Amino acid sequence: MNIYALEGHKVKVTKDTFNHGCDSDKEKMKQYCEINKEFTVNYTIVGSWDTRVYLKEFPGIDFNVVNFEDVIEQSEDDDKLHDNWHYYNEDN
Repeated sequence: MNIYALEGHKVKVTKDTFNHGCDSDKEKMKQYCEINKEFTVNYTIVGSWDTRVYLKEFPGIDFNVVNFEDVIEQSEDDDKLHDNWHYYNEDN
């Protein structure tokens, strides 16, 4: 999924993405998510090592972005609206 997904962006879990990530990511997926179900992004926190996504359906619980796919691609212009985009995409 797009690590710069904005609030309201739709993502889903697929058969392929369900088992991505480390063991704790896989356990979280088993506990909370269903394959092919759509979820709504609340926000993402982009890190240099990994990116976490918070979904409106599960307040306060973070997931690894590798477990999701975008339902509809977000535009590059919208990516630039994300709080973390400039930190990782412009020369400092």
